[in-house]
Amino acid sequence: MTAREVINKLKRHIEYLKHAWKPHPDYETMDAIGYAIQALEKQIPQYPLYETDGYADGVLVYDTWICPRCDHYYEVDYDDYDYCPNCGQRIDWSNKNE
Repeated sequence: MTAREVINKLKRHIEYLKHAWKPHPDYETMDAIGYAIQALEKQIPQYPLYETDGYADGVLVYDTWICPRCDHYYEVDYDDYDYCPNCGQRIDWSNKNE
């Protein structure tokens, strides 16, 4: 089972629990499932966003990458992380040289 499949299953389970526990929902359990979903979503790699501040020799220079989850800024040539140090989002660098 993939992380995405688990996330979808947990989301469906929360919806089920909202209806099954009426009128006395167990908010702690639903919150725990919500935190598990957030943690799993961070494990699914996302491409960073890139930002440029100008040209060098007529070519745009992308010198900053931005976390797609928390919008934290990092230097392209110096901050090459597998996970965002600020929020823990896994970064997909497969398009780095495109």
